[in-house]
Amino acid sequence: MILVQVNKEFFVKDPSSTELGKNILNNGLLLLSELGLEDFTFKKLAQKIGTTESTIYRYFENKNQLLFYLFNYYWSWMEYQLNLAITNIENSKLKLSRAIKLITKTIENDSDSSYLDLERLQEVIILESSKTFLSKKVDLENKMGYFHQYKQFVDHLSKLVLEINADYPYSHALMSTIIESSFHQRFFAEHLPKLTDKVSSDENLEDFFNQLALQTITNYKVWKQ
Repeated sequence: MILVQVNKEFFVKDPSSTELGKNILNNGLLLLSELGLEDFTFKKLAQKIGTTESTIYRYFENKNQLLFYLFNYYWSWMEYQLNLAITNIENSKLKLSRAIKLITKTIENDSDSSYLDLERLQEVIILESSKTFLSKKVDLENKMGYFHQYKQFVDHLSKLVLEINADYPYSHALMSTIIESSFHQRFFAEHLPKLTDKVSSDENLEDFFNQLALQTITNYKVWKQ
C-alpha cells in the first residue's frame, strides 16, 4: 500500500496510525459528501461511527482541520500518481497530456493504493476544496504551510508546461486554472448542465483541457505578436 505522508499540523493524533482513526477519516468522507462542510459536525460523525465527540477531538481540533487533512492527502496522492504517469517519458507534450489525464479522470478505488475511499475523496475535493482557500484565514494558513502539497503539485505541472515552451509566462496560472476548472466542469455537468457542454465523460473532459493547454502553450508567441 502506498504510504501518503500528511503534515502533522493537520491532526492532533495521526488518524492513519489506528483503525479508529481510519474509521473517522472514511466515515468523515461519507458525511462530508452527503452533508457538505456547512452541515457536517463531529457530533453527527460520532453518532455515525458509534463513538463520542471527545474521541474524534483527540484526532482533529475541528472539522476544518479534518478537511485540510483530506485536502493534503489528496494532493500528496496525486503527486505520487503524477510521478508514476510520466516516469521514463521523454516527449514533453505527452508528459503534459498524461498529467491532464490524471487531473480529469474519475478515480477508482484500489486497495493497494490507499486505506481511504479514493472515489469518495475525489467527490469531497471537487465539492469542498475551494472552501480551504476562499477564507479570511487563507494568508495565515498559507504561511503555516496548509497549501504546500497543492502548490507543489501545481509547480510540478508548471515545469511540464515550460518544457514545451520555456517562454510561456503563465504556467502556474494555466495549470491551477485547469485543475479548478476541471472540478467546476464536473459539477456543472451534473448539476448545472447549461453552463457546460458534453464533458461529463472523462474522455471529453480530458480532450477539452488537452486542447486548451497545448494550443495555449504552443501558440503563445503567435498570439503575443
